[in-house]
Amino acid sequence: MFGCIIAGRLVQTNLQQVGETKFVFELPDAKSINHIVVFLTGASPFPQGYGATVHFLWPNPSAPPTWQMLGLLSNEKPSAVFKLGQRQSNAPSGDAMMDDSNGNLLNVEPPITASLGISIEPIDFCMRAVETAKSDSHISGSEMVLSGGKTGMADPQLLGSKLLENLFNYCAGFASAIPTNGNALFGRDWNTTYVPLKAIQDWYQSMQRKFKIDPSGSFLKN
Repeated sequence: MFGCIIAGRLVQTNLQQVGETKFVFELPDAKSINHIVVFLTGASPFPQGYGATVHFLWPNPSAPPTWQMLGLLSNEKPSAVFKLGQRQSNAPSGDAMMDDSNGNLLNVEPPITASLGISIEPIDFCMRAVETAKSDSHISGSEMVLSGGKTGMADPQLLGSKLLENLFNYCAGFASAIPTNGNALFGRDWNTTYVPLKAIQDWYQSMQRKFKIDPSGSFLKN
């Protein structure tokens, strides 16, 4: 549904869906980005009365995710160009020091991957969010991921329950029967199925990425 183009690069189609109406593009080598174009691909329009807010996230390991409002897309405005250079100027430096062949210290800037977030919302909410951004340069991550301006983390007990349900459903797809003559594994008759450890590791890494984008956990099914 969405695409983006960074000046001097190929069109990006690696869109990740992190919630029912939330999408993210990863932007590698983000320090070299000055302008970015975000657009509807034309595969399907927004539902009547809906649009999308567009946000930018510069990673900061020492602080919670802070999404910066860029603007909006709608059926009447299916593409937009955004300037990112100024939004990177206040980013914390991740420079490292190393020696060259002569023993001199050199500044080495590790590559940084930023994120472009797209949140489908009622068009009235999109327009209000853009107006708010004109007087407030930062829109919090919770405003990006929750419709209608609702903020705050989910109830811990409910969130824990949803996480366990999500883990169970995910791992169930990888469950396999114990091989023939393998019931006495580790000296016990398990008489059950097993799940590869790799499946749990993949689930955990996936949850880390999603919670980075959406700390509220709204991407978990209700």
